[in-house]
Formats: sequence, structure tokens, C-alpha cells
Amino acid sequence: MLEVKTIGEEVLKQKAKRIFKKDIVGKKELIKEMTELMRVSKGIGIAAPQVGVSERLVIIEIEENENYPDLKKLPLTVMINPKVTPIGKEKVEGYEGCLSVPEIRGVVARYKKILVQYLDENSELHKKEFEDLQARVVQHEVDHLAGIVFIERVQDKKTFITYENYKKYVLRK
Repeated sequence: MLEVKTIGEEVLKQKAKRIFKKDIVGKKELIKEMTELMRVSKGIGIAAPQVGVSERLVIIEIEENENYPDLKKLPLTVMINPKVTPIGKEKVEGYEGCLSVPEIRGVVARYKKILVQYLDENSELHKKEFEDLQARVVQHEVDHLAGIVFIERVQDKKTFITYENYKKYVLRK
């Protein structure tokens, strides 16, 4: 059974390896287990390095979530070798949390709108635009593939907040 790696683990600091098209079919079990772990952990995204696999694989699924009341749903989306291109220069600040950084949140500026090119679990190529929270989640997860954890992107360290205080002071606004 997979487990979430937390900050301090070397795999979270490394650049993930590209997955070759011929190897995608062999990733079905990993994708299934990552999806289950993400759901059990109440996450909306997970990257392969977070489970100790240094490969360019991201899974996102945005459903009803108490942490993100204004979200636009996104069905289960598997992204292999995702490439993110900003659309415009506008960035939006927002709180982020991470399964690999339990109980801590912080404000990160992310592009409001992005274009992502990726292969899915059936080796089909996709080019899709994302904006707002969906764009934030994609950028957050793709950062893991570069060995970057969201806390490295927090500009104002005073925005760090515990999960309990986030629920108490931010969500109740």
C-alpha cells in the first residue's frame, strides 16, 4: 500500500523522470493506488513523487470539498508528462495545503489561467485550459514533478497558518 511522503523526504526534492509512451500501460496499478490514496486522504490532487515514485505523473479530482467552497468540479484527470504554459500574466493569490505538508497552509501566487499539454492513462494527448482553482491545483501538483513543495513558493511567511486556524479564520469569512 502506498503512503504519502512528507517534507524532508529526498524524493520530494528531486526532478521527476519522464514516462515513455511505451511504459504508460504499466502504470495502471500505480494510478489506481494513487487515486485511492488521494481520496482516502481527502486530497484533490496527488503527484507520483508524493508516494515515493520519481516520475512525471499527476492525478487530480475536484469534487465537493470543505476546504475549497468555491471550487469548480473536475472529474478524475490523469496527467502524464504535463507541460504547463501560462495564458496571460495575471496571477492570483490563494491559500494552499498539501498532503506532503500536513496541517500547514500558506498563500501562494499562481497563474489564473493555464494551458496544459499531457498524455492520459490511455496514451492519448490532451491540450486543455484550466483557470482559477483548477489551474492552481494543476500548478501545485506539477511543481512536485520539479521537486518544489508549495511552502517554497510562499512569499509572505506570515501567511502560514495551521489547518485548524485556516478553518476557523479563513473559511468562516
